[in-house]
Amino acid sequence: MEGGKKIDKFGNTPSRILFICLLLAIPMLNFVIFTVYANFGGILIAFRQFDGVKEYFAGFANFIKFFRDWNVSDYGKTLGVSFAYLPIVGLISLPISLVTSYFLYKKIPCAKFFVIILFLPNIIPAAVMAEFYRRLWDAGGGLVETGALNKFFSLFTGREINWLTDPKYANQALWLYTVWFGFGYNAILLWGAMNRVPKELVESVKLDGAGLCREFFSITVPIIWPTLSMVIVLTAMVPFTIYMQPLIICANGDYGTRTIALLAMQEIKRPDVYFAAAINILLACVSIPFVLIVKKLTDKAFAVVEV
Repeated sequence: MEGGKKIDKFGNTPSRILFICLLLAIPMLNFVIFTVYANFGGILIAFRQFDGVKEYFAGFANFIKFFRDWNVSDYGKTLGVSFAYLPIVGLISLPISLVTSYFLYKKIPCAKFFVIILFLPNIIPAAVMAEFYRRLWDAGGGLVETGALNKFFSLFTGREINWLTDPKYANQALWLYTVWFGFGYNAILLWGAMNRVPKELVESVKLDGAGLCREFFSITVPIIWPTLSMVIVLTAMVPFTIYMQPLIICANGDYGTRTIALLAMQEIKRPDVYFAAAINILLACVSIPFVLIVKKLTDKAFAVVEV
């Protein structure tokens, strides 16, 4: 005891122990309510339906409905539209991010200005950026003025094209938006990782007569690989999370632009929250193994890079 107060073997008084318990209770309650309960509740909803009076246990009826309506509701096409984003962000956006971050790392003129410009789309709310992008592509007509990008491309096509309402072009316009919106964020992440590359290693490679390419692949890439692998995994998740672009830019996913994430949102608004929960579970059954495979492949690639 110290001054009449009980003290445990670690030197904590009862009031301090109570304070620590209360401090830990906040994140624990947050985890239990918003993570465990919310997710577990969402899983249970997928196995229930509503008959107009009360909820009842429906077994796998919602899952069966998804596969039964596969052709009627074009779910296969919806999955195809979703996965089409993967090569776009993986083979176009990610390399652009990597190259851009390397030039920023090499202190090109006005580098800080470009950092601000690249990160700007991620500071402004996504809904605002999507609406701004939609207006750039508007074909005009009536009181709507033709968008600046549509006017520019009309110089080459000879006419204004309904880029966002024509099924032949709508997805291409969304892919371009995804590249524009996403590559800046990834470039900033990779640029931050490159700034941690030891200057001594770079100088030693330069003394050996190495050029930029050799320096990049032999020094920079191995050191930033943990960050790069994280960016690759985040990129692999894009097909399962895209919904804002077709929702705002292409009128709620019309014109062949509906993605699987947007489908789940539409079912909630219908409202068929039970079917939407089933779709999300099926989506998780596909996305989680896919992302884990990508993570495993990046880990193996890291082992090769280290060697």
